[in-house]
Amino acid sequence: MNKLLYPFIVLTTLLSVAGCKDEQAVIPAIDVIYELEVSGNEVKFMNKTTGAQSFRWDFGDGEESTEESPTHHYPGKGKYVPTLYATVDGSTYEGSTVIMIAKSSPVRIDDGSLADWENVTEHVLNPGPNGGIAQTLKLDYDGNYIYLYMELNTSPANGDIFDFYIDSDNSAASGLLTGTFTEGAYDILLEGPLLDGALDVFYHNGAQVDFSFVQQSISDYYSLGTVESSGNQTRFEMRIDRSKLKGLTGTALRLGITLTKNDWSAQLGSVPLNGQPAYLLGMDD
Repeated sequence: MNKLLYPFIVLTTLLSVAGCKDEQAVIPAIDVIYELEVSGNEVKFMNKTTGAQSFRWDFGDGEESTEESPTHHYPGKGKYVPTLYATVDGSTYEGSTVIMIAKSSPVRIDDGSLADWENVTEHVLNPGPNGGIAQTLKLDYDGNYIYLYMELNTSPANGDIFDFYIDSDNSAASGLLTGTFTEGAYDILLEGPLLDGALDVFYHNGAQVDFSFVQQSISDYYSLGTVESSGNQTRFEMRIDRSKLKGLTGTALRLGITLTKNDWSAQLGSVPLNGQPAYLLGMDD
């Protein structure tokens, strides 16, 4: 699931009145009132202004509408200043506000499909034959979640163990220093047979050279979305709630994933490759 609603309420009063022939005439002022409902790049404008005969919206991105309560899709992240112009008996009143369109993701976890991952092209890793069973890793994010997609040479029935090493604050000054993935110190470890529906969370606790992690009790911090498997080929998606794990509300993280046989007898793969830098995912927007 990616589309989340962020309600805003904007109450604005008249800013300008057209001139009138009779300077003694009193033109009743009106309040230009509307509400906003933001979902990704799409904004629903709900006009609450009364007493006007016509309306014009300037969305602040070069587009306009004369609908009373339009829905508008903004072209991308950024700051926009939409203005509603309301006309009453030839006089025009206006009200403006500021909208911040944040980074959004095309990924939906609840749609029963992996097709939306075709639109994610920026954060893609293909470790090659040395990656073992790990073929492809894709990452995306928005203000609330981190999204992850993997293609593997395995079956969910194998019960492979996943280890997600996360440097949540992108700082080498805190967390585990390990040769598995370089250029990071890992504050969070997610571990378990993910495709069997189990993944525990641990926080690093101790000296940076010590593999010392303490298990945490955190509910609903991740969601496993669509899983597709055919023979020994598996594709799946998941998301991690940025508000549930410490440090994930920052502007960057580093991530490395290892895959191990269900009895811990052999490592099956990794992405990035062992000994390489963990992947840096910048999240400054």
